Amino acid sequence: MSHQTQYNLRAAKIHAEVIIRNVRTRMEKLNVRAEVKQRMLSELKIEQLSVELLTIPDITYNNALFGSIQNIENRANAFFSAIDTYIVQNFDLEITDYQTAISQMGEFLMGSSDKVVSEAIALTDDELFRTYILSASKETNYSDSQALIEAAKTKMQSSKLYKKAIKNTQRIFEKKGIIAEVSDYQNLSETIKKANHELNSGIVDKEVRNSVLTSIIKIIKEQGFIVKRENVEECGDHAKISAVKPNGEQVNFAVYLDGKFIYKFHEYEGLSCEKDINDFEDKFESIYGIKLEDKKTFWSNPDRIGKQGNQSINKKDFLQQ
Repeated sequence: MSHQTQYNLRAAKIHAEVIIRNVRTRMEKLNVRAEVKQRMLSELKIEQLSVELLTIPDITYNNALFGSIQNIENRANAFFSAIDTYIVQNFDLEITDYQTAISQMGEFLMGSSDKVVSEAIALTDDELFRTYILSASKETNYSDSQALIEAAKTKMQSSKLYKKAIKNTQRIFEKKGIIAEVSDYQNLSETIKKANHELNSGIVDKEVRNSVLTSIIKIIKEQGFIVKRENVEECGDHAKISAVKPNGEQVNFAVYLDGKFIYKFHEYEGLSCEKDINDFEDKFESIYGIKLEDKKTFWSNPDRIGKQGNQSINKKDFLQQ
C-alpha cells in the first residue's frame, strides 16, 4: 500500500509577479526611446502595482489588486496587438523591417498632451483606433476631437497596404514564432490579438512552471537527492524530475505549465519517507509563502510508504482568492 495526500495550492502572488515581469520584458523589446517606454509603463500603472504587490503579505489575497494586474495583462496585450495591426496595415514589411517600423511609430505611440488629441482618445477603448487617432493627429492640426476621430476613421479604412496586410501579418507571426492561420481581412485585428494573447499566456504559464520547478529542485537537493541535468526532462506540457539518494530512496515529480505538480517519494523503509515528505512540504510552503490547504489523505502503510501528492496552482484560483 501507499500513502497519498492532495492539497489545493494558492499562488496568486506568483502569477501576478510573472505577469508584471512579462509586460516589462515586452516593453524592453520595443525599439523606441527610453522616455517613450517609461510613459508606456506609467500609462499601464506597472510601477504603482509593482510597489503595491511588494507590500502584500505572502499568503494574503486581495481580489482588487490581482484583478488590476490581470487587467494590465489584458491592456498590454491589446496595446501590443494594436501596434502590430497598425504596422501590418501601414508598412510594407518587404521593404521596412518590423523593428524599424516600431521605431518610426515610437514618436506617437503614447500620444500627445494636446487637448483635442486627449479628448479623442478618451472617447474610445479600442487600442488600434487610438493608434490611428495619434497617427492622424501628427499629419494635421484639428480644431475639435470629432474632426480628428473622423480623420482617424478615414485613415484606418483606407490603409494603403490593406491588401498586403495578411502577408505582413504572417511575417510578424513568423518573427515571433507564432503558428496561426491568417486568411480573413475582416478579422485581422482579432486574429493578431488572439495570437499575441496565446503566445504571452504560454510564456507566463512556462515562467510559473519554471518557478515551481526551481523551488522543487532546491528543496530536494537539500534533502540529499542527487539532481543532474539529465534528471530534468521537458515533456511538452510538463517537465519531469527524477532524483535518487545514495541509499536508493527516490522521488519523482511531474510539473505542469499551470504550476500544478504531482510527486511521489518511494523506495523508503519504515517511516523515513514521512520525514522527507513533511520536510518538503514545510520548505515549499516557507519558500513560496503559500498556505497548503484542504489536505486529503487517502491511504497509507506505516512499514513501507510511497506517497503521491497533487499540488494545484489553477489560473482561476489566482484571481478568485
